[in-house]
Amino acid sequence: MRSNSDQSQLEGKSFFEQLEEELFNSADSNNKIKFKDEKSPYYFLPPLQDFLELLNLPHTQKQLLDLAESAFGIDSKIGRSSKFAIFGNGVGKQVISKLLGFYKNLPIPFDDVFTPKNLNKIDKSAKVGSNAVHWLSAVPFYKLSAPDGESDKELEPLFLFIEKRCQTEVRFLEYVREKIKNDKIDREDTVIIYKYISVFWKNETKVPEHAVHTLGNIIKYPERLKKPSKEDTLSAIESYCFMNLDFYLEAITYFEIGVRYEYGNDPQNLKKEIGTITRSIYAFATNNTISTCFEALLIEYKKILTDLVGKTGFRELARFIDINELENADLSESLDDRQYTQLKRWRNGKDIPSNERLAAFLDKLDEYANVDSGYVLKMAFRIALGVDKLVGKIKSATAFDNCEPHEVEAIFKKVLAEIPTYYESNITDFLNAKNAD
Repeated sequence: MRSNSDQSQLEGKSFFEQLEEELFNSADSNNKIKFKDEKSPYYFLPPLQDFLELLNLPHTQKQLLDLAESAFGIDSKIGRSSKFAIFGNGVGKQVISKLLGFYKNLPIPFDDVFTPKNLNKIDKSAKVGSNAVHWLSAVPFYKLSAPDGESDKELEPLFLFIEKRCQTEVRFLEYVREKIKNDKIDREDTVIIYKYISVFWKNETKVPEHAVHTLGNIIKYPERLKKPSKEDTLSAIESYCFMNLDFYLEAITYFEIGVRYEYGNDPQNLKKEIGTITRSIYAFATNNTISTCFEALLIEYKKILTDLVGKTGFRELARFIDINELENADLSESLDDRQYTQLKRWRNGKDIPSNERLAAFLDKLDEYANVDSGYVLKMAFRIALGVDKLVGKIKSATAFDNCEPHEVEAIFKKVLAEIPTYYESNITDFLNAKNAD
């Protein structure tokens, strides 16, 4: 983080000049420098790394470096062990110079992303420990990556939501830190601090008040955590689920609203009927015969294919899966049966497909239906798989001895079942903003 004097000294320098100076100044007593992959455990604006991981996208700095080399066909000339050390125990200035030189040579307009205005926002975010640091870099990068003549307008509602969350969180953290600095809040008084946090969550999210109050009671009466009743545990889990999932339910619905609006849907239909992704998540949350969100989306897509090409069942879908000769089946089974078995495993959340295999499967379905879904269909299924992965993380985090797995499942499904409320609220806000333009 930079002081005011440091800031003035760095003005006028390019992004890479500033970065090099800061990195060299960060060397430890052994002259080692490392990139810190820091993230804050805030639910309001979760870490970008966690978001990307859920979508099965490169999310560590090492993975992003490898991706840059592969995508642009440029060798960084940094050895494998040094790559790990950059983001681990640290490396010398020579390796850092080589890394920065590699990034400088990429055909990426870094100075257009890291403008003085955006650098100031990023710096403010870093000072208060907000995850906005990475989001404020990623969103401009993605916008600039759009091909000439394309602006990714369908992503504008999502980006506006993320940018607003960044601003809101940083502003709130600055406010609380200022209160602490001026001795108006004792930094050790978690009860008082949570009073500010609870007002913030009530004003800025769709999390119900009772869920916010539950966490406040836990903070106020910590002795109840020593031997909590089942009721206390389940209430805490519900609060955790509402606050953990809020960002993702917002992001998913804003993504779907943008896609539906830009790809020709009548604005009135957008309000009358929720989108396919939203409907799939709701179905997973409310229909006990559906094992995963991925399966719920497959069911929705079956309906679409039936309208396009005639009745389509799971067996018809399965025929478009590439099957390895030695994969997951008795070789005495027919190819159709092995494909069906594989699809059934996917539906049940077992050995889920890689990005490449999922894309090949969906491309073949597009060819069969004589449509071009582009990246939208692939992203919809990645979102479904991401929800399933997030549900798995929640299950692991809430595996307590005094409650049963089915009770936890009922809670997170109760929260996911709120997604139509998010969609309906957000589509109203989105269309009102469009009408005001």
